[in-house]
Amino acid sequence: MELNPHTSNAPIHETVNSAQRKAGGIASLVCGLTYIFGFVLFFGLIEAPEDGNESSRLTFLLSQRDTFFMGYIVIGIVFSLGLILLNQSLLKIFESTSPIAARFNSSLGNIWATFVLASTFIFLVSLPSLANYANTSEENAVVVLNSVDIVIDALGGGIELLGALWVLLISYMGIKANKYANIIHIMGVVVGIAGVMTLFSGVSFLETVPLFEATTAIFGLGQIVWFFALAIAMIKPNN
Repeated sequence: MELNPHTSNAPIHETVNSAQRKAGGIASLVCGLTYIFGFVLFFGLIEAPEDGNESSRLTFLLSQRDTFFMGYIVIGIVFSLGLILLNQSLLKIFESTSPIAARFNSSLGNIWATFVLASTFIFLVSLPSLANYANTSEENAVVVLNSVDIVIDALGGGIELLGALWVLLISYMGIKANKYANIIHIMGVVVGIAGVMTLFSGVSFLETVPLFEATTAIFGLGQIVWFFALAIAMIKPNN
């Protein structure tokens, strides 16, 4: 008996789409959990020196070297891999309704993940060098630490423009396609705007404005909720 190819392929196609959507939802959940892990570890469990001078900061970092190493693996590498998987899933979901925006946004997401990975690798490989420099010249070690900080901030967190535009475009595509609850996309717009504002936090007359000082925290904390809400919507779309 000859099978109708359209009839036989439809369930397989639906299964693949469902599996890919759920994989994206799990990836979104992982991304949110890595944010929480980072906040709890670096702002809750690890007690930074109160004086905050460069020498104390270097000593503190090296004394907690292994903790920082493992922490950055989670918030940098695990997050980036989850982001890439989520990015692929969202591309498939929105490609039919917003083909140009979906492909552009997919590129943004991949670039963002690449930048986070690069900043993470730079930090990880800098730890042994910092330890070696500290044994011979603390002054040189501090200079290296400051240089590493600048590079890491530039690539992975000082300016959240890439992640902000990525979230904003997802909100736009979701509203256009009437996909997922509007509250998720409103939240995405707020988070995205906060992330875009980090681009201008270094302007001299804005750097002391409390709102601009808080934009990175608003983006990070807001995106935790956004990642979780998106995860629920993707894993259980009927809810």
